[in-house]
Amino acid sequence: MISFNRKSIFQNKNITLLWLGQVVSQSGDSIYQIGLLWITLELSGSESMTGLVAMSAYLPAVILSVLAGAIADSGDKKKIMLTADLFRFLIVLIIPIAFGYGILTPLFLGINAFGVAIAATFFNPSRDSLIPFIVPKEGLLRANSLVQTSWQFALLFGPAVAGVLLHFVGKINLFAVDAFFYLASFSLIFFIRPQIIKKDNVSEVGVSFADIREGIAYAFRHSVILPLLLLTIADNIFIMGPAIVGTPVFVKVILGRGAESYALIQGCYAVGMLLGTAIVIYFGGKFNKGSILLVGMILDGITYIPMYFVNSMVALEIVIVVHSLSIPLLTVVRASLIQDIVPPRLIGRVFALMNIAVVGMTAISSGLSGFAMELVGPQMLFLIIGIGGGLCGVIGWIFAKDLRRAA
Repeated sequence: MISFNRKSIFQNKNITLLWLGQVVSQSGDSIYQIGLLWITLELSGSESMTGLVAMSAYLPAVILSVLAGAIADSGDKKKIMLTADLFRFLIVLIIPIAFGYGILTPLFLGINAFGVAIAATFFNPSRDSLIPFIVPKEGLLRANSLVQTSWQFALLFGPAVAGVLLHFVGKINLFAVDAFFYLASFSLIFFIRPQIIKKDNVSEVGVSFADIREGIAYAFRHSVILPLLLLTIADNIFIMGPAIVGTPVFVKVILGRGAESYALIQGCYAVGMLLGTAIVIYFGGKFNKGSILLVGMILDGITYIPMYFVNSMVALEIVIVVHSLSIPLLTVVRASLIQDIVPPRLIGRVFALMNIAVVGMTAISSGLSGFAMELVGPQMLFLIIGIGGGLCGVIGWIFAKDLRRAA
């Protein structure tokens, strides 16, 4: 059994490689999103078109997540991750080529984002279901916290790199550099050598509809997983679209700032999440995971309400950092709950369903947010979603008692 404590957290070579690979690839995701949404907004001049392009970046999770989870359970998780990174490298590199030929349009960007998202849809459940095979159960919360910090470091590092690149190489060449982030992630993941592999829990056959149905049936029967899925769906409908589409629109339309300021705000998300992850690591073992998650959901909503009153960059930076403190209470704890509860042979499928609840609903929310902002404006939209997101957590606390008590 592999020991996994505070002192040895980076002594596990596999976790270290996974963490570094995630920092690099998710920095690529961050840079890609900054470039994608800003260029779409400039090409189209339309909030609704920007929302539709953002939606295309999340739709594959709705269509393919359950299949991707079943493949993660029955296939070689590492090979799936490598294939996804190589595919992202190639497809992101197409954007500057398309610009050179004069065929770069919002439609082209939407199709490109859809392709990048297909790779992420297969990558994510394979990554999440790999973790229990390389650390013992008692190390899952700490391992997930570490993996989550990779996302947060990426949100800090990615916008910083994007800000520099935007200044020196411009918006289009930003994508050419970004493509090589995925190639670097491929190189790091290649050297992962899983040390805990339970062959009896991994299917040796291909994926069937029965495999997919089994994962869905398990989730829908479970007194913790089902309410977790339903609350995650509702919360992400409210929160994610405005967070993704509303942020660049807010910076450009309300504050009258440029792409560099948008990159700075993305970095503020990272600062808050890093602090929030430290809170989870320190206090995570002292309270029920379910209670932490529901408190995080309440805070995730109500901390967006002050956006209604924001009229300066400094105020926006403060609000975003405070809001982001709550995000790890959701993401870290949710992953650990699933890994604690779900049998290893089903874990990829359950993570895939959760991917639908998060990423799939983000697609719908992003599409709706663009149209909503044209009707009520960014500030009013943030007020509405802040109240709605907070209510999701309150409803969960009152009615999802098994989830609230889940250890």
